[in-house]
Amino acid sequence: MNQTKRIVHSIYEAAAVARMKRVGFQILGHGEESIGEHSFMTAVISYFLAKELHLDTGKVLTMSIFHDFHETRTGDAHKLSLKYITRNQEKANADIFGKVDEELVVLLREYEEKKTIEARVVFEANIIALLVRLKPLAEGGDTHAQKWMMNKSRIRIPEAVRLAAVLLSTDSQEWWADVQKELEEEFKR
Repeated sequence: MNQTKRIVHSIYEAAAVARMKRVGFQILGHGEESIGEHSFMTAVISYFLAKELHLDTGKVLTMSIFHDFHETRTGDAHKLSLKYITRNQEKANADIFGKVDEELVVLLREYEEKKTIEARVVFEANIIALLVRLKPLAEGGDTHAQKWMMNKSRIRIPEAVRLAAVLLSTDSQEWWADVQKELEEEFKR
């Protein structure tokens, strides 16, 4: 198989993983999120943290975009499942990308090891992305989502801790309050 065909296969696999649903919301009882939505939010948060910490944004973004790619082959697993099963993300990443981009395999190994600041940023952005999804549910009165916000205790980087604290203390609809006021004035006319 030639390199272009391998890349095309990776693109179709990306489409598959983007459609897959994260399983934690089944345990929560409602709400849903695709792995693609989650990876996008993780990348956005990773970017801002990397900028604040003066890290290589290209490296951090690449790591964040691909951090859950292996789940097309290993499946997404809730923390409860991980008490009973073992997934081999490194083998999955090597099988997916080994003949396409060996550098990506190395980068994803770095992420899984969580030893570098870039890997920690992506890991903590991953947690903050969960909080972004839980916050509107909690605001709507979901007490289970409120309990799941205890995941914030897993965040250690001071800039990420601060970001999570402000995120959780901010109304999730506040971002467009100025536009809402303009629209309300317009509707009165």
